[in-house]
Amino acid sequence: MIKGAIDWFRRNNELHGWAMVVLAGYTYLAQGGRGYIDSSFKWISIYGFALKPSDIESAIAIGKLPWSFKFVIGLISDNLPIMGYNVKPYMFLMCALGFVAVLMMGMPSWTGESGTLTVAYLVMQFYGSSADCLTDALVIKNGQNDEEDSTSSLQSISWFMLGIGGAVFGLLGGWLSTDNESESGVNLSGARLYNLLMAVFPLGLFVLLFFVKEEKTKIRPSFKVLGQQLIRLGVALFSPPFIVLRLIAWLILTGAARFSLSVPSTIFTTTNLDISPFTQSWIDACSYLSLSAGVFVYYRFFRHTSFRYIYGASQILIGAFGLMDYVLVKRWNVQLGISDVPFLFFSGAMAEVMDRLNAMPFLVMAGQLCPPNMEATFFSALMSISNQGTTVGQFVGSAVQKSYGMTAKDISNYDQAILLKAGCTVACVLFIFLIPDTNAMNPTNAESIKPTNPTLKALFKWAELDGDDEKKIEEGVKSDTKPIA
Repeated sequence: MIKGAIDWFRRNNELHGWAMVVLAGYTYLAQGGRGYIDSSFKWISIYGFALKPSDIESAIAIGKLPWSFKFVIGLISDNLPIMGYNVKPYMFLMCALGFVAVLMMGMPSWTGESGTLTVAYLVMQFYGSSADCLTDALVIKNGQNDEEDSTSSLQSISWFMLGIGGAVFGLLGGWLSTDNESESGVNLSGARLYNLLMAVFPLGLFVLLFFVKEEKTKIRPSFKVLGQQLIRLGVALFSPPFIVLRLIAWLILTGAARFSLSVPSTIFTTTNLDISPFTQSWIDACSYLSLSAGVFVYYRFFRHTSFRYIYGASQILIGAFGLMDYVLVKRWNVQLGISDVPFLFFSGAMAEVMDRLNAMPFLVMAGQLCPPNMEATFFSALMSISNQGTTVGQFVGSAVQKSYGMTAKDISNYDQAILLKAGCTVACVLFIFLIPDTNAMNPTNAESIKPTNPTLKALFKWAELDGDDEKKIEEGVKSDTKPIA
């Protein structure tokens, strides 16, 4: 096993260079580490600023908006290079922004008010989504040199380090944020300290970029090409028979129905159940790793199953497992002899498995539907739209919490909100007709989303980047260039 790992690293080092291999893992390790910043943001907002749960949920939704539009940075970097480079100049800028933002989140004197903390959180998420997008661009460009393995090796290390970062740094954040002597059990100084420690990642990435090689592009900045890509993207998204538009409608609908109750859940777990942030971080780490189990279950048992059936069944199961929070609030688990921590471990893990099963059909269809010559742009646009479903759910969750009058000290209506969420989640199966009746082994061909209207066909054809190579270079376009997001 060790010999295999050494051979793998030697091979990738010769092909891509050690800096590229480290970059692929380092960026996603940092992304996993940033996951706990969401928790520290909640701790500070709840016990530092005493904000209402609805206000905190809205602030988190606003902060996560960059993930819903991260494909834009890919389009810009691909078509508007700086000093002959598509990626590194933008990454240097993002690292500088990220370092300042995370540093601000760790300094009470700089973010002593909820507004400034939210702004710093927003900028930090903008750095994170951009670094993720631009690193993927470098990974794919380097993978094109490897005909045998393409990007699989680099992507494998990326996803592996994402899991490691989420689990390990989550536990570190939970340990730092725990204070058993305080009334709330939360150490706000420790939560701030965790944010300060995370400032090391954008700083380290800034230094690492000096060793990463990126070939100069022959492409000149071209707003015309950028416009053509946007036109093709728009026509592909919104052409009859509206397969993609129906998927978008389903994602937004289910995102709104499965609205977020993360803040009252955090308050209940910490205050009512008296479970420390460190214990909660163990529960989160278990849930995080359960995502892999969901992927395994799908590929092992459900690849031949209709997407409609998977979506419908998993939607019902997600609603059913959501009721386990209701059982916890009513303390029925204690009456059955099950203590809170094991119950939370089980319910969290099962919820993540169901959530991943629910997400897999969309990931498969997104790959099948990508039109030629714009695969990366189209796929990243669909992923951004998927993130928008989550963002809508956070805004709806904020509205629900506000309507129930929840505060940092009063979440007495939390159980009613859980029932409402479970009911809305299950009710989504009434709209299952939005999902194509196919499966992973019977692909939904990209031809099905090509425009049939003569005007749209002409527009789509005009925006294609096909033709003579030399002419493209003169116009500022490389023949093999595909916007990476």
